[in-house]
Amino acid sequence: MRKTLYLHIGHFKTGTTAVQAFLNDNPRLLKRHDFALAQTRLQYSKHSDLAYSLYKAAGVKSFLHGYKKPETPQQVWAALFDELRASNRSRMIVSSEEFMRLACFPKAVKTLSRIIKSARDIDFKVIAFLRPPDSHLQSWYNQLIKMGVETPPYNVAMTDLVEPIHYDYALALRPWIEIFGAEAVTLRSYSEASRENNLLFKDFLSAIGITLPKFGLVLAKADPNPRLDDTVLEMVRILQNAGIPNKMVQPLAARFVTHMASEEAGDPAGADDAFAALRQRTLDGLKELQRVAPEFDATLAPFHQHLPKEETQTAREGWLVAGYLLGELHALRKKTQQQNQMMTKRLDALEARLPTDDGDPS
Repeated sequence: MRKTLYLHIGHFKTGTTAVQAFLNDNPRLLKRHDFALAQTRLQYSKHSDLAYSLYKAAGVKSFLHGYKKPETPQQVWAALFDELRASNRSRMIVSSEEFMRLACFPKAVKTLSRIIKSARDIDFKVIAFLRPPDSHLQSWYNQLIKMGVETPPYNVAMTDLVEPIHYDYALALRPWIEIFGAEAVTLRSYSEASRENNLLFKDFLSAIGITLPKFGLVLAKADPNPRLDDTVLEMVRILQNAGIPNKMVQPLAARFVTHMASEEAGDPAGADDAFAALRQRTLDGLKELQRVAPEFDATLAPFHQHLPKEETQTAREGWLVAGYLLGELHALRKKTQQQNQMMTKRLDALEARLPTDDGDPS
């Protein structure tokens, strides 16, 4: 019996964590449709080791999240293939948004291509979700801050910090199309509405030929990867970047100048041109992807109206001042607490030396 391996590759911020939890929590649904969720390198309901092994072998030092396992990517993927061959199911799923970084590492692309060619007895299907580019970048910015990454202001973060796969969708999907062929790739669109009424799960299951049942599902009670509230996003970012002091508060003017300088240092001249170039590359990537894979046109065409947008200067300045003031309040609170503690100790010491009612010191 010929087997098929489905690779769910993300993208980031397209409900991938929710889909992974759903698949892990509903093995009976998969079994009824001759599917299994791969157990090889399954951790936290995902299979990121399959991607990390490729990147580590390619010499990548970042994005590995502490991955140091010694096995070669050939060994890691061979174990997966063996599990599929030994399974009594004909179809198996692996899932990790980390796959989406593959295009950033050409050596990893070549390694995966050789690995896939070695498994001639297995068919492969690739499933990818994309969201409108403007929404994706805003959500990824939120994620960076939530993870505690020292993040510059939005415009600079997008042009100087994030990998191009977050806005150049042609780049992101290129290796998957080259290795597996466009006919093996299923592309779906994600939006915030996808999280309502189980639409995301319905869409994913339809991509693998399953109709979402009305009953018998195990569903998470809460979002497994909630985003930071946008109303506090910039506050959190600036406070993280400012490094709120634990010692005595410095003079007001010095602190304000330091804070302004640290923020303005991350906003170099030419940032507007760089963001315009980012928007153009996003559009070019969409057009290129539509050219090489015309079957994706219906999904990608609406994205032309949702190119990344720059943050306004007014909004940025407002959050800059708010972040500074909150930092000052925190520092003043710390100093007040220290002074109260010192005063309490002194009062306790004085009271201990006061005479008691009989005239003797206590």
